[in-house]
Amino acid sequence: MEPCELVSIKPDKTEALLKGYLPYLLGALAGMLIAIFLSSLLTLTGTPQLVLFALLPVAGGAVAERAVRRRSGNS
Repeated sequence: MEPCELVSIKPDKTEALLKGYLPYLLGALAGMLIAIFLSSLLTLTGTPQLVLFALLPVAGGAVAERAVRRRSGNS
């Protein structure tokens, strides 16, 4: 029996994977920054703040990813 080998991802696959997730990550970052801004502006605490921090990054990532896909023609 052969010893277990570590499986590594080839650089071209890593770049493609990162390129695929990059719009979502940037949108999620933008959503998080907006959530921080709104939370401090409206002085939210507790459940409303939790909902804001849960929804805005997800929504921002989804909108950014969809916009990039529609722009590139891959809908």
